[in-house]
Amino acid sequence: MSGPTTTSILPPAVQQQLSMKLLARPMPDLIHTTMGYPITMDQQAGDILRRRRYQNLLTAPVPLGNGIVDPPAQQLTALDIDARIDWYGTYLILQEQVMLINEDPVLNSAVSTLGQSLRETEDQLARSMMEGGAPPINCTSGTNGDNPTNISPLDCSKAVRLLRTANAQFIQDIIEGENKFGTAPVRTAFFGLGHTNLSADLDQMLGFINVANYANNSNLLQAEWGSVRNIRFLLSSVGSITPNASANLEDVYNIFLPGQESYDMVDLDGYSAQFIYAPPEIASPRLRLYQTAGWKMAQVFNITNTSWIVNLRCTLGVAI
Repeated sequence: MSGPTTTSILPPAVQQQLSMKLLARPMPDLIHTTMGYPITMDQQAGDILRRRRYQNLLTAPVPLGNGIVDPPAQQLTALDIDARIDWYGTYLILQEQVMLINEDPVLNSAVSTLGQSLRETEDQLARSMMEGGAPPINCTSGTNGDNPTNISPLDCSKAVRLLRTANAQFIQDIIEGENKFGTAPVRTAFFGLGHTNLSADLDQMLGFINVANYANNSNLLQAEWGSVRNIRFLLSSVGSITPNASANLEDVYNIFLPGQESYDMVDLDGYSAQFIYAPPEIASPRLRLYQTAGWKMAQVFNITNTSWIVNLRCTLGVAI
């Protein structure tokens, strides 16, 4: 006697079904462009943007008195800073058969992934600019015995003192205290741009205030983790790391602290972000075998005052 008819004997004609809900892609928080000062260059005016800063004059504390002799004249001086834009871009080639056979809307997904690629490229360019141009200071007050040490509240205060001594302006205003249980006011602050691996160290720091304990969270940024003294930290999985760079050959984490107008985001008018689609009749006019989709931009990031941005370098105190 024969056994029952099962799917092992009579499988369905198609054993796979594609869910029309696509899986989420990893999308890191992009933090390194958030503090940049945006500037747009005009087209057909060269590829170099020159910005000028006039130097402060000396003070004049000596009274003129009742004489007729003029005091010595001062000379007006200026510093010019140039930034040259570069072009960046990438694209996809989408074969005709892929578009005809696949069940999911491939072109829609291509547009989304290209947009993410563009913004991540911007963030990477800004991070590289700060890695190469922000003056480094090492944490020295931590407890892990390395050089630099793990981050401490005193190191945060030293970095803020350095910026404020150079007259760098805070990025964010104070968050005043409110009559809410478990909350605390937050000082006027610079933003610290760091890696998500620092989250455990921040949680352990004396005086750390998590965003959940801000008296008012209406102005939180997407990647904000919390604050220590006059620094509010933004953490991202694409934060800056210098591998094996400490005295004990541990990874060094770079925390960038920019003040207002410490770096520019310069783009060309009409080319800050361009999506370029070529249909088959243009991309492959003979047989229309494929189409292309891509992005292009003309951009440069540029530090305009090295006294108004620092790179606070630290190692980890809490093991990953």
